[in-house]
Amino acid sequence: MTFNDNQKEIIRAIVKYGDKTKSLAEVINKSRLLEKRGIVIAFGSNRNYVFFDKAKYDWDDKNIYIEEFISLLKDLNSNRLITLFPKDVRDILVLGRDNSWWGRRGYIEVDDAIIDVESHMGDWVDKITRQQTYWSNCFSEQELPISRYLDCLFTVSQELKDLVKHDFKTEDQIRFNKHQWFTWISIGVTVLSIIIAILK
Repeated sequence: MTFNDNQKEIIRAIVKYGDKTKSLAEVINKSRLLEKRGIVIAFGSNRNYVFFDKAKYDWDDKNIYIEEFISLLKDLNSNRLITLFPKDVRDILVLGRDNSWWGRRGYIEVDDAIIDVESHMGDWVDKITRQQTYWSNCFSEQELPISRYLDCLFTVSQELKDLVKHDFKTEDQIRFNKHQWFTWISIGVTVLSIIIAILK
């Protein structure tokens, strides 16, 4: 498998925090993967709300990262690079923010905003300006299976750990690089021997 830069960043976070967390949701919050990109996910009843910072995203390109993220998790799981155990371990209300808590009925609060998880699309309202500073999208679990991949126990394979350790080079690439390195050393020794022989 080959990975782009976004996927490598996600995989590095999974490997780094995999032994210290019980769910991929915790990995996301500890690594701040979503927070750095201005993305927040809130879990409602049978729906997942995804919010995108309007200062960073246009309406048309906002879903690309999340769809790529979920697709990567599917691929890692199907290739047994991670193993997911279907047990709901949700203890995080919001991904992409450190602090979140239930406010009055149907509202989740984070430090700087109130999230309405009862409305159809979900609303993100800034506590100070009272403006909606994030685009909101609502997905059922069938449309975008966020909970299925993020709210369960998981383990990381040794193969994935080794892949990160070797900077995403395959065993064949590592062997080729070693062979190339030894070849250059042999050439260097040969050239040095010729120079020494000439100087004598």
